[in-house]
Amino acid sequence: MIRFPVLRRLALSLVAALVLAPAAPALAWPQAVPASAAPASAPAHIELSAPDGRAIDVSVWRAADERGVVVFSHGYNGSPAAYGRILSEWVDAGFTVVAPLHVDSLRHPRHAEFDGPAAFTTRIVDLAVVRGFVKAEHAGKPIVAAGHSFGSLMSTIAGGARTVAGPQGDPAVRAVVALSSAGDLQGVILPDSYAGLTVPTLMITGDDDLVPQYVTDWRAHRSAFDRSPAGGKMLLVFEGGDHSLIRNADEADFDLIARASTAFMEAHALGDPEALATLEALAAPDGVTIERR
Repeated sequence: MIRFPVLRRLALSLVAALVLAPAAPALAWPQAVPASAAPASAPAHIELSAPDGRAIDVSVWRAADERGVVVFSHGYNGSPAAYGRILSEWVDAGFTVVAPLHVDSLRHPRHAEFDGPAAFTTRIVDLAVVRGFVKAEHAGKPIVAAGHSFGSLMSTIAGGARTVAGPQGDPAVRAVVALSSAGDLQGVILPDSYAGLTVPTLMITGDDDLVPQYVTDWRAHRSAFDRSPAGGKMLLVFEGGDHSLIRNADEADFDLIARASTAFMEAHALGDPEALATLEALAAPDGVTIERR
């Protein structure tokens, strides 16, 4: 259980962690969302309450034939709506997507009230509250933790990764899908952060996936794959893929991302043997490498 006095003390201890500074443009997701990125249908919006009374706006894309639920965390300064291209694929495959709007989002009405450390601590709370809602309202449905960039870090935390916030994993999470990552954030990531990431994890990145000042070597995005226990781990690396790969991938690359991530969730969250066979047989086309552990 997350207690706010503890989180407040943690936030103060993280003030020096400049990697989370609100002014960092490299971690910002564009506010303008291309029409082509919008989901086939607009999401429903629900409002959940954080333990301190803070309102959490949550977008819900309900799958017509729901088989599982993806709890999705957007990138720093971003919003769920910016990821409609991939979220639509998952919804069509039977995964309801539930995605909170975090306080660091430039679209959040209280954005200016929260500093960088608060962005980290409130995200942990947001996602715990959302998973609690999913367990109550979608009882019995497998949960996948997914995210992009900063949200990718949050998904690995839900899957068992331990940061300076301590263990915040949720045993209900069956699989993790990490789109890029926030890198090995100084003051946040520990040498053994990924030792507890035992659930199946898919990492998708590119060899141009850089974040000025924070990720100067794209290989930092491999950390969750390389430093977690073997078993159910998969890494896709796209030649020329940058930090916005999930948004700007060409049709061929995006098709592979959609197929691989959907099959991964079906195989590991739903226990689908056919999807697992498809995943294991997935071959890398030119310009892409696939690794498994």
